[in-house]
Amino acid sequence: MNKNVLNRRNFMKASASLALLSFFPRLAFAKTIKRVSQTGKQLALKGFDTTAYFTNDSHAKGTSSLIVKWKGANWRFASQKDADLFRNNPDAYAPQFGGYCTRAMSLGREIPADPKVWRIHKDKLYVFLQNAVVVFLIKGRIK
Repeated sequence: MNKNVLNRRNFMKASASLALLSFFPRLAFAKTIKRVSQTGKQLALKGFDTTAYFTNDSHAKGTSSLIVKWKGANWRFASQKDADLFRNNPDAYAPQFGGYCTRAMSLGREIPADPKVWRIHKDKLYVFLQNAVVVFLIKGRIK
């Protein structure tokens, strides 16, 4: 398995954060579900192919020649097959929380995630800011 995938221990900590979300429905993340974290050129997921996580069990950079527009963002893909998969069912392949860091969202913060740090849980893609999802424990709450 890819070394950038969260290990089980860190994922369990991140999962606990997800559980908190069910108790605090007014957190800021609610307003971001309908939009997508974007970088320059309106790139979603920093230009990474969101279907590759599911089909290749790995992250992969998309190309500028294979773009699908969805939710106001440009989604890049590594192959035409990946672009078609996404085009036919974007909700199945798009990252949860619009590509914002799952951990930060549990704290009510909108911080773009690093697409190289990810986990698929129950057929949903979650991306995180960094592999040590417990940074807030070390440095204090994300501000």
